[in-house]
Amino acid sequence: MKQSNESAPIEFSRPISLEGMSEKEAVFTIEADTAECILLAKRFNLKGLGPFRAEFRFVWEQNGLLQLVGRLMGEVVQVCVVTLADVTSSIDERFSLCFSTEGSSEVDNGVVTIEIEDKDPPDSLIGETIDLGAIMAEQLALALDPYPRVSGAAFSYVSPEVAENEEVNSPFRRLSTWMDGQ
Repeated sequence: MKQSNESAPIEFSRPISLEGMSEKEAVFTIEADTAECILLAKRFNLKGLGPFRAEFRFVWEQNGLLQLVGRLMGEVVQVCVVTLADVTSSIDERFSLCFSTEGSSEVDNGVVTIEIEDKDPPDSLIGETIDLGAIMAEQLALALDPYPRVSGAAFSYVSPEVAENEEVNSPFRRLSTWMDGQ
């Protein structure tokens, strides 16, 4: 996913070397090209994606943690779950991730114990690279509306009483009556 030892999704990968990165702050802007947007749209079952970009700011903390603050921006086209029409929306999401180097005080032999009230534990940073493309794809998946709807579209509930009356007046019922009369 994010570490160099794991395979990044093929459709969008932007590995950044942390080696030699200053101990202070580093800023990156990543943008997906048209082909990558098409592949990401296919991966997430979107009708369209683009333009799609993110800004990243890395800050090294004294305790060996790497804070990553980012902003994800893009235009997505999804399918309405009610009408199947296209739903176009803008994504402008801010996110924050924390990584720990091997041997950090936050991680004890690969085991992290957290309480439900605690914030998320840091991800382990293995090696000297981090894949910003994989992070962008992950954040896109989190930002997508799981139930996109066009304005005004709503599911309608039909009560059993109404359904019973509609069955009497349904075209299939009329056809059945007509067929019985033949």
